[in-house]
Amino acid sequence: MINISGERRPKMKKKFVALFFVVTAFILVVSQIGFAQDMDGRLGIGARVSYVNFSDDGLYQFDVDPDETPMYGGNITYFVLSYLSIELSVDYLKTDVDLDTKSGTVDIGDLEQIPVLLSLRTHLPTNLKVSPYLTIGIGYYFNDFDMKSYVPAGYDVDIDDSFGYHLGGGIEYFFNNHFAFNLDF
Repeated sequence: MINISGERRPKMKKKFVALFFVVTAFILVVSQIGFAQDMDGRLGIGARVSYVNFSDDGLYQFDVDPDETPMYGGNITYFVLSYLSIELSVDYLKTDVDLDTKSGTVDIGDLEQIPVLLSLRTHLPTNLKVSPYLTIGIGYYFNDFDMKSYVPAGYDVDIDDSFGYHLGGGIEYFFNNHFAFNLDF
């Protein structure tokens, strides 16, 4: 199993966190109606677009550097109670993986990943239009790696499928009874 982990780029992370809090504050200030008490039993189906920024890692004497990439998917959300929902999501991403060596950078192949995530979200009652939430969940990550044809014979990369967990938060903004927009972190 290759674990692509390490320290994230601090500038990008700080900018994203700042943007997340600015958007959150704006939506909370703009909305003024009491949060819907009748959410339990509601089902939502949605599309997802995400941005993935992998951390660099090391493999033997080389630095592994996957490219930043968009991720696409879909989700189903069910409100078990007014302030408690369960979300099942399936996403897809494909990105180039580079190997940084002393003599330069080499594109060694493509990483393809399909995360299947199950999340439990607790919604904080604010008003009818805005529902901030905290989330915790588990997932299974189907991974596949396709080596480039010019990589010398004898070199192979095998990335195992794996389980994972996630923690986060977000805001759900209701345009009306049938349409909402989510922003997750």
